[in-house]
Order: sequence, then C-alpha cells, then structure tokens
Amino acid sequence: MFLKLAGSFLLLGTAAAAGFGTARGVEGQIEELRRLVTALQALSTEVSYVLKPLPQALTAAGQRAGGAVGELFCLLGSRSGLSGRRTPEDALETVLNETCLGELPRLARETIGELVKSLGTSGHTEQVRHIDMSIDRVRSFLSSMEVEYGKRARMYRYLGVLGGLMAVIVLI
Repeated sequence: MFLKLAGSFLLLGTAAAAGFGTARGVEGQIEELRRLVTALQALSTEVSYVLKPLPQALTAAGQRAGGAVGELFCLLGSRSGLSGRRTPEDALETVLNETCLGELPRLARETIGELVKSLGTSGHTEQVRHIDMSIDRVRSFLSSMEVEYGKRARMYRYLGVLGGLMAVIVLI
C-alpha cells in the first residue's frame, strides 16, 4: 500500500512539474518580448538622444534590457561595427549560429532580423523610425497575445496536475 501511495505522489508530482515547466516557458516568452520592447526603447534613446555609435548603443540597450534579449543585443554590439568588422546583420547571423539564443520567441528573432537590415545602413532619422516601427510591432503583438498566453499557461498547469491525477486513478 505504501509503495502505491509513494508511486502515486511521484507520478502526480512529475506530471504537475511538467505542466508548470511548460507554463513557465510560455510566460518566459512574454517576458522576453517585454524585454525586447525595453531594449528597443533604450536603443532608440541611445541612437537619437545620446548619439552613441551603433555598437555602443546596442551594448547599452542590451545591458538595460537583461535576459536573453539583452544578451543578444550585447553580443550584437560587441561583434558589429569597425572593431568587429561586421555589419549588424552579419553579426546577428553569427550570434544566432554560435549561441543557444534560439529559445527567443519567433517574433523577437524576426523583429530583430528585420531591424538589423536597416541599422547602420540608413540615416539617423530613418534608423530611429525603423526602431519605433519595431517597438509598435512588438507592442501590438504583446497586447493581443498576453491574454491568450496567460490562458495557455494556466491550461498547461491544469493539464499537468489533472493528467497526473488521471494516471494515478487509472493505475490504482
């Protein structure tokens, strides 16, 4: 009897942990998108008001944002420009191939990929306009998806617990 009870608790705990882990991953994607907005706002400020060179602006924006997005921006800053002898677009491709930043949300990778095509190749006002358009794109996606992702995370939690409970009931 004790072994059945212990096995039931282990099975229920494992299934619940899997559900909570999946929910944490979904919530992590929303958090990374929020960090992307922060990084893009910081980049816009650094480029338009502080007038830093692009590699230094990318690094400063990455330090302000934190997380995987911040790490990506810092790596882009360190590997682009005259010292890195790469354009931001080449630096992004290299960074994504060499690191495990592939867990970034797809929208974040697409937005940064489109943005780096114009960074350093256009004038000051055009760069700021491209950054602002990227901010608007991410914000509109966030506003439409936050509720859905919250529901999805809650569903994964419930599925983990209830799936484990169902397995315990079937096995007993």
